[in-house]
Amino acid sequence: MKAISFKAMTTLLGVLVPLFSQAFSLLGPLEPWMTETNNYGRPGDIGGPMDITNGYRWNTPVITYSFDQSFLNYFGSNGVAAVNSAIKILNDLPPASQIVLSNFPTDARGLNYTAQSLSLYDLKSTTLFLLLEQLGLTSPSRYCYTLDGWDPSLFVYGGGGFWVGVSGTNYQFNSNPQDPGGHVFDFIIHRNYDPETFTPSFSVNDVLLGASVYSEMSAPNDYYPTEFNFTIPFPVDPFATSYSAVADFVSAFTQGQGQFYTGLTKDDVGGLRYLLATNNYKVENLLPDVHGTGTNANDWVDGALRGGVDKITFVEAPMNSFLGTFFSPVTNRYTDTYRTNGMPKRQQLERVTSRPDIVFTMEDEMTPALSIMDRTGTTNWINNAALNGSPGGAGPGMVRPGIRIAFTKISHAYWSQGASDGPQSVTLGLAPWSSYDGSTNDPILYPINLPGIHQTEFQLRLRFGSKEQNFIWQPGGGSDAVFAMQVSTNLVDWTSAFAVPNDGSVCRYYVVDPASPNRFYRVIQQ
Repeated sequence: MKAISFKAMTTLLGVLVPLFSQAFSLLGPLEPWMTETNNYGRPGDIGGPMDITNGYRWNTPVITYSFDQSFLNYFGSNGVAAVNSAIKILNDLPPASQIVLSNFPTDARGLNYTAQSLSLYDLKSTTLFLLLEQLGLTSPSRYCYTLDGWDPSLFVYGGGGFWVGVSGTNYQFNSNPQDPGGHVFDFIIHRNYDPETFTPSFSVNDVLLGASVYSEMSAPNDYYPTEFNFTIPFPVDPFATSYSAVADFVSAFTQGQGQFYTGLTKDDVGGLRYLLATNNYKVENLLPDVHGTGTNANDWVDGALRGGVDKITFVEAPMNSFLGTFFSPVTNRYTDTYRTNGMPKRQQLERVTSRPDIVFTMEDEMTPALSIMDRTGTTNWINNAALNGSPGGAGPGMVRPGIRIAFTKISHAYWSQGASDGPQSVTLGLAPWSSYDGSTNDPILYPINLPGIHQTEFQLRLRFGSKEQNFIWQPGGGSDAVFAMQVSTNLVDWTSAFAVPNDGSVCRYYVVDPASPNRFYRVIQQ
């Protein structure tokens, strides 16, 4: 049982800003001060927000990707088409040097009401967000106001709070007995940036944001940190929409059911334009599998001052799932531009890859539990701070290939605690992956309807305090079969907790601290 918590709340309200603006946030490995206590590195995060000078990017113009057999078995050709649709949005972007931000919308979301009623997530839209992460972007709304530290003395016990406002870059606040000097602002920073001026912004896609700052303290030995401080952004205009950027997807996760993206927003494109700009110079080494070719075959420069590559193209290549390599190596030749003594130099390079830069796959074990997707984090990205004269700094750096993007096989999830087994079990809201758009067509549901016998996997997880036991059933049956999880305390009287179709997905049932010492479980075909 969660202990009683003491909570403080502060509200930052953006006012009197004469011009609306945009913002993007850069993703990179967590810095030492980015603690879980202050809302960094939380479940589902793969990194933290970087300072504008410390962005991470690719310095090769071609990124290869492939699908392993588990993905193909689960999603089939429709799933491959959905991922390729997301990639086409990125491939269709003009070079960074030719991007005009006014050509892109401030909100590219649509809503499919059928998918929303079924709690479905769109595979293409989720993929688009996951690829933006691997290109170096994170949530601009979440990090519009964020914490770089905290003073526990600012807790307001028993609730309460105070209102503050911000005009331009100057904070104003009301007098408050708990914080008469407004010291809460000593810990507020901005990690989103206007794509035109590269200065901190209070808006995302032309929506002015304020934020509430919460501080919570729990009793020791609770399931949660004893101290947890965080900000929650909100639009100052109550009629404006929030979390509009595709890079905001995880921050607006609960809003994703039934939602889909028709493309990238102005802020998403602004962030990519900044990272890939040819005049965004950083000292970088080349990837290990890059070497000179042609006239530069034996005389080529590795570490050098380089601008962005201007344009990135994703290229699919078939993969041998057993070996994890391409059936045939992929060769890409390109012109590399670097600067020496203030002058631009060009050289011909070649990259020969035997493994995909990005692999799309399926898994039933996610981090955190019950996530709908998982992916390689930022801990292995290459930090070039020392090369750029900042030893020990947080960046800038490069994204390292060898990325795994995984989607969950869990289509059904249930939870019960104590004596609330059986009919009182509560669904956690996971649902099959799907593909949908703004048309009246029915959503395409996954897993694909393969002919023959499916094997839905049932996973029962029993937890007694901190001790956990796992049980797995894989009942065989026709594709029209329906299986029920049943519970009993005496092996005579059985109660059905839930029933699911044999659709080839994973069903997980979490039982926390069962109340009765004798409790039995079985899966039967109805």
